[in-house]
Amino acid sequence: MTRTSEDELGRRRFQLGKEQAVEEAIEKIRRASAVNWPALCGEDCMLLREILGELWGCLEREKWERYTFSTLTHQNIRDLLALWAGRKGHALPCATLEKMDEILSHTRSTPPTQ
Repeated sequence: MTRTSEDELGRRRFQLGKEQAVEEAIEKIRRASAVNWPALCGEDCMLLREILGELWGCLEREKWERYTFSTLTHQNIRDLLALWAGRKGHALPCATLEKMDEILSHTRSTPPTQ
C-alpha cells in the first residue's frame, strides 16, 4: 500500500471514530431527562454535533470516555452553545476548551463567561 493510501486510510478511520463517538454522545444527551431535546432547534443540534466532534479531536480518549453525557442538563447544552458562538473558522482556545471540559465533567462552580 502506498504512503498516501495509508495516510488516507488513517484519516478515514479517525473520521469514522469521531462520527461514531459523537453519535453515541448525542443519543445519550437526547435521552437525558434533564435535556429538553425538542426545544433545541435544528441549528443547535448541528452546532452541538460540531462541538462534540471538535472536542473528541482535541481531548485524550480517556477524558472523553469519562464524560457522562446522559447527565447533562438543558442549561449545560445552552452553555456549550454559548461558548461555541462566534468560533466558526477559528481554533478552539484553551480557555474555552477548559470551560467546556468543566461543563461536561460537571466540575464547574460558576456559569461560563464570554
